[in-house]
Amino acid sequence: MPQSIYELKNITLSYKKTNDKANDNISLTIYKGEIIGILGPNGAGKTTLIKQMIGQLAPTMGTIRFSGQDVLKDTKEVLRQVAYYSQETFALSFLKTWEAIYFTGRLRGLSRTEAKKQTDSILKRLEMSEYRDKLLKKLSGGQRRLISIGTVLIGNAPVMILDEPTNELDPLKRKLVWEIIKERNRNGTTIILVTHNILEAEKVVHRVAVIDRGKLLAVDRVAELKRRVDQRMRLEMITYNGNHEKIQEKLAAFGTVEEVEETRLHMLVEKESAAAIIELIQDDDLYISQFSLIPPSLEDVYSKINEQEDV
Repeated sequence: MPQSIYELKNITLSYKKTNDKANDNISLTIYKGEIIGILGPNGAGKTTLIKQMIGQLAPTMGTIRFSGQDVLKDTKEVLRQVAYYSQETFALSFLKTWEAIYFTGRLRGLSRTEAKKQTDSILKRLEMSEYRDKLLKKLSGGQRRLISIGTVLIGNAPVMILDEPTNELDPLKRKLVWEIIKERNRNGTTIILVTHNILEAEKVVHRVAVIDRGKLLAVDRVAELKRRVDQRMRLEMITYNGNHEKIQEKLAAFGTVEEVEETRLHMLVEKESAAAIIELIQDDDLYISQFSLIPPSLEDVYSKINEQEDV
């Protein structure tokens, strides 16, 4: 049986002035060695929950334990073992890039030699070695984000909490960050990934916790959530000339056809209807150049969960 590292029980955080709930009775167990994605739209309560998990905020009700320790009573010990990447701007903008990583390592107890060794290795892995002597305030937003990720990596904390780690990064740097996340996890690091980028998260997470309007709507392995929540197939179609009205009319009996791009459509269909739909869309009058039937994505599942919550 997997060993838990975080146990959240009935976590509620209410704003005093309005009594609105940023988090509403959330219970969640996080296991050692997993990558868990905490997904939800902006304003769902994800970051508020994370800040309670590292002792920055105190819940109005409920308890949070890290390796059996009460987070509020043992915050220093929790922070010794948990490296946190925040969305907030770097405070130490007057430091050089290598200094920001190096001094973070020293604060985590590394010797001068080990901190320097890890700093050099991390800068190289992040493809930032050529900027080592630049002041943080002179870097672009994406470059500062990479250095911030570097401060999370140094010291090899057993748990990493990453809040929207790929914001402001170009596609190549996003790919690099996901590779590093998977590398750390293969070496045993527990990773808590907070994001609203569902398509990217699906490639790396083992389990998903879906949060919206402060509530935990679902938590499970990705494949199990797909099976339990939505067993339909995703039909993707590419058209020659964007002639969508006729396609939407012809397929209306099977579901809603959505326009993704000018020449790209998709819809979710029941498995038993797939053969009939394929026969229909091969009609030359529809001008469909390409189509594919694939299992639903995590984004489809997320949309379905939110639909069920609104009912």
